Amino acid sequence: MEDTSESFGLPATADLMFAIISTEQMEEVGQILVKQLKNRYADPTSNKKFIIGVDRAKMKLYDVSQVAQDDMVDTGQEEEIIDRFADFKV
Repeated sequence: MEDTSESFGLPATADLMFAIISTEQMEEVGQILVKQLKNRYADPTSNKKFIIGVDRAKMKLYDVSQVAQDDMVDTGQEEEIIDRFADFKV
């Protein structure tokens, strides 16, 4: 957010800011990375980073499976916790 062109005041007035990141490898599989920079609407630590699919020919975005997100570090997404003792009664 420090490298915002034109003005440092722009991030101060924005309610939501995110970065769209694409690498050559991600372009090959039709994906882009979205990184949340600022969010006044919700908890900025949840869903910090996530991957979405992109069909550039049709200019459409779509959800990708959770498996595509497994290699990312510190996404802020909560993992599904399986309680093995949920049915166990004392």
